[in-house]
Amino acid sequence: MHGQVHSMIVFYKIGAPVPQYRQIAVLEWFNQFQVRIFGGAVVQLDPKFVAETADAEIYFHTTLKSALDDLQNESQQITASGEWRPYDPTLPIK
Repeated sequence: MHGQVHSMIVFYKIGAPVPQYRQIAVLEWFNQFQVRIFGGAVVQLDPKFVAETADAEIYFHTTLKSALDDLQNESQQITASGEWRPYDPTLPIK
């Protein structure tokens, strides 16, 4: 399916004076898979936005497994800095 989001992880920046989010999504697009990394002041869950945002870093993969592995690697790099935490909308941001 074109534009199908297979997985997405959202992070928030710790201690930012205004909300800052960083999102990593795995997207299927015309028989290939993309890992898209983008940020903003609000969480974007709309698959159309994820597929069309021009501000994303995009990494191409031939298999879903490779893209999901990349998503995990990128997630680990983002949290390793200590500046970002996984976002859970059911919990308060600290």
